[in-house]
Amino acid sequence: MKNILISFFCIFFSNSVLAGTSALFTLGPYFKDGKMVRIKSYNSGPFPNEFMSLKDGSYKNSPVNIDALIVYPKKGEGPFPILVFNHSSGGAILYSNKWFKFNRQMARQLLKKGIAVMFVDNFNGRHVVSAGTDQSQVSTFSFYIDAFMTLEYLSKDPKIDIKKVGITGWSRGGMNSLAIAEKRIRDLLISNDLYFAASLPRSVECRQSGFFRNPQPIKETKIWMVNGSKDDASHAHICEEYGKKMLTNGADIKVTTKKNWGHGFEANYEAEYEADQEAWHNCPDYYTEDDGSPNKDAKIDASCITYGYHVGGFKGSWNSFKRPFKKFFIQNLL
Repeated sequence: MKNILISFFCIFFSNSVLAGTSALFTLGPYFKDGKMVRIKSYNSGPFPNEFMSLKDGSYKNSPVNIDALIVYPKKGEGPFPILVFNHSSGGAILYSNKWFKFNRQMARQLLKKGIAVMFVDNFNGRHVVSAGTDQSQVSTFSFYIDAFMTLEYLSKDPKIDIKKVGITGWSRGGMNSLAIAEKRIRDLLISNDLYFAASLPRSVECRQSGFFRNPQPIKETKIWMVNGSKDDASHAHICEEYGKKMLTNGADIKVTTKKNWGHGFEANYEAEYEADQEAWHNCPDYYTEDDGSPNKDAKIDASCITYGYHVGGFKGSWNSFKRPFKKFFIQNLL
C-alpha cells in the first residue's frame, strides 16, 4: 500500500461533538459542512465464536462508541437517502489519503444528487489507528455489529429516509457490506423492520469472513458485489460461489468479477506488491453454521499465515468504475 502519513488536523466541523482524535477529522477540507457524531456499538466475542456472542447476548458486555462523519446535501430539507462508507483494514485515514480518492469523490457527487453520506471509523473507538497487527484487536463480527448499529442510529435521524440507506466498502469494508444482508445477524441486534436498501461490496473476502455457510438473506437489500479476477488477497471465485448460494436462498444479488482487476481496484495508483500484508489462503475456511457455531476446523494462527499480495488499481479500473458505482446508488436510493 502507498506510504500513508497519518496526521490529524485541528479541524472543527459545524456542531462537532467530538475531540479531534478520529482520522475522520482529516476529511474536513473535503466536507466542511460535515458533522461528527458518535454511535453506540459493541465488540463481539473472540474468534471463532463471534456469532455465538450475539446469540447468547454476551456481546452487550463490551460496549464501545464509534465515530462517524455525516454530511447532508446543501439543497432540500430531507428526509434524505444516505450512503454509508465503511473502511478497509487500512482504517479511516484512507478516506482522505491522496491515493484513495474514490470514496470521497463519489460522496461529493452523490451529495450533489441529493444523497447524504456518512463515513464510519470502526477503529478509533477501540483505540486502533490503522492497518497492521492493531487491527486484530477488532473482530470481524465487531465490524458487522457496527454496520447494524449505524443503521439503527440513522433510523432516529429525522433528516434521513430510513428506507433508503445504502452501504459500501472494499476489503474489510466489503465484508461488512455483504454481512448486512444476513437476517440472523440483523434480527439479534436491531429491529427486524430495518434493512439496508442497497449494498455494493468490493474486493470481498468470502472465505475467512464468518459468513453463514447457508445464508438467510434479507430480501429487501439490493446487492451488487464486485471483485477482481486478479485479486490475490481475496479470491473472486469464492465470492462467485457464495453469491450463488445467496441468490438460491432468495437474495436480490448480482455478482461481477472484473477481468484483470485486483484488490483495492479503485485506488488511483498502479497495483503494488505488499510483502508484509498477511494472507490466509492456507488457513481453514471460517464460516458460521446454522446453529450459530463456527465450523469445527476454523483456525487462523502463525502456522497457516503467509505474507504478500497486491493492492491498488490501474487507470482503467479506478476511472471506469465511477459511473456504474454512482448509477447503482442513484437508481436504488433516489
